[in-house]
Amino acid sequence: MRRSLFGLLGVIAVSFAQAEPARPANGELDLPAIPAVPRRDPAAPTAEDLDDLDSRLERLLKAGPDERVELSRELLEVRPQLVSALSFRLLKLSERCDKERMKKLFLEAREHHRERRKGGTTAGDNDETDVFQTVLRRANPNDANGASLIRLLAMSRMLAMIATVDAGRALIDIYVRFGEFMRVDTQLQLQRMGEHALAPLIESRRHPAEKVARWAERLLDQMGRAIPSEAIRTDDYEVLADVLRAFGRIREPDAARIIVTFANSERTQVRDAARQGIAMLAEVGLWQLRDAYENVVGRRPKREWTWDRTARELFGEYDRLRLSRVYQLYSEGVTAQGAGNLKLMTERFDAVLSKDPMFERRATMAVGYFSAAEQRLDSEPKAAELALARVERLSEDPALRARASSLRLTLSAERTGRERAADVETLRRALALDPANRRAQAALAQMERGEATTRLSRSRTLAALAIGLTTLIGLLVIVLSPRRRSAPPQSKASGTPPDEPLTIQVEPAVSDGGPLVSTPSETAPPRAADSEECPPPAPAPPERSSAK
Repeated sequence: MRRSLFGLLGVIAVSFAQAEPARPANGELDLPAIPAVPRRDPAAPTAEDLDDLDSRLERLLKAGPDERVELSRELLEVRPQLVSALSFRLLKLSERCDKERMKKLFLEAREHHRERRKGGTTAGDNDETDVFQTVLRRANPNDANGASLIRLLAMSRMLAMIATVDAGRALIDIYVRFGEFMRVDTQLQLQRMGEHALAPLIESRRHPAEKVARWAERLLDQMGRAIPSEAIRTDDYEVLADVLRAFGRIREPDAARIIVTFANSERTQVRDAARQGIAMLAEVGLWQLRDAYENVVGRRPKREWTWDRTARELFGEYDRLRLSRVYQLYSEGVTAQGAGNLKLMTERFDAVLSKDPMFERRATMAVGYFSAAEQRLDSEPKAAELALARVERLSEDPALRARASSLRLTLSAERTGRERAADVETLRRALALDPANRRAQAALAQMERGEATTRLSRSRTLAALAIGLTTLIGLLVIVLSPRRRSAPPQSKASGTPPDEPLTIQVEPAVSDGGPLVSTPSETAPPRAADSEECPPPAPAPPERSSAK
């Protein structure tokens, strides 16, 4: 009987064990998720964006030929949000326009522009950007085809100025939808975009139209970016992220290893883009994922793991290695907070946020920052303001954020009161956020009684008195200090001091008939420059003896 009972319990236990789903030993449930694949098509345009675009184009068409050239420069001041509206309007324009007539008008304008450039009557080099200005002067906006051509060229220039991936895709669609006559102009606008045109051109390498795919391949080769290792050579992290996503979107096998490498980048923007590219590669990147996992972990992944399971395991190992130092700093900060060492806690938490601003446990640091701010309100008000600002950013508790904002506004009002004048309005805003803020209540009461203003005026008066007293002492020192008398300079010619009068003896002039003028000897004071520069007086001429 007992054996049968024990046997029945054993069967029940085994059945329960088989029915319960087994939790993976390696923590699969805690692995990072595969990021969502970004959409390729732009979002639907809003009515506001459509109205903005239409008003710009209508204003351009209604102006005169010369005014249109001036207004065309305003098109360059365009918001990136208008890409959806531009794509929508280009699609509608391609459906209802006469492409052959537009082609004829455009080729005539381009030929006229080339002739003017050869004759030296137009500014510009060998580019075709000035063709738009020629079209603005020659095309008739009252004609439907002329107006369509102006709209088309204007929108292409706006897309080139926006210079995003969506804008590049819309530019390439101009060539696809309007035909061969827009190919050269589209190339020039893509060249104006620079490196931002790489991602849309890489995606166009897999275009359904073989002619467009060869054209995109040729443009990339002209730019020196035809292979993945060349395409990622950029200092712009936004361009790099777009290129990684573009290679993933076309499922380029040669770029799989590069994309997997950037999945552990320190740059969040690049790291997320690489993981999105891996999600778009899917099975194409399986072997590169398995090799990367073996290099990181030191063992081969399990055979039954699919590409997404391998990717998640690899992402988890990447995050563990990258965040090991971050978690160590966080742990030290939590330990210091428990020990009451808020200064060390602040240093460790600051280091965590500098390495990973979006740290997953950042919300738990808000309470520690608030305690550190309360401790430094009087001793280090600037450090307290910084800590309170971080509480506002990190905390998920609305009440704690309100208290931090109220206290930060209070410190700001106190600093303004010390430096300039009483800031009553800021204190009232602080009390509106936290009515229990006693520091704001006390400061507001003092300001309403005028105490803060009196202290400010008193400090300014004392500062002015101190400055005046210092100036007076300096003047007295200058006036009462004994003067040093310098020795008078000696005369260079005779060595006689310049203060002594110079005696000049003038002898009477003698002629054959006797003295002509009899001048007594004079004692004349020397001039200022005589003592230094004038030579000594010439001797008197000798007396002439009389022939008689």
